Amino acid sequence: SCEGRTEETMTERYNIKSDIVAQLKKVAELKLVSAEYPNTWSNMPAAIYSTKAKPHKKDISDKEALTEWTVKIDLYGNKSLSTIQSEIIKVLKEIGFKNTASDDGNQDALKRSILTFRGVVDNRTLFVYQ
Repeated sequence: SCEGRTEETMTERYNIKSDIVAQLKKVAELKLVSAEYPNTWSNMPAAIYSTKAKPHKKDISDKEALTEWTVKIDLYGNKSLSTIQSEIIKVLKEIGFKNTASDDGNQDALKRSILTFRGVVDNRTLFVYQ
């Protein structure tokens, strides 16, 4: 029946990657937003993101009702990244993702900051919870 199919598509895991990219692109100072490390570091500051999803809760029909997402952003630049860091935390908070860790991993002339965010997405309503 059609009804069954609709229910199925409604509880498929929603992929948040495009939302993450859209939010990161709001940060004007970022010259590069990518899921892959660049061959050259000419476009800095750069945000390299990765996402990890795991089922948080399944509903009675064993569909993934809630998905827990972890978003990691490696931030690279050649000067202080604290302003950009604050900006990224702000734009991801707008869509419900909470900053759970911030680490520095500076290397010589390259400044590096690793930001981790977490949120639980309801795959039916697309609301994000902590």
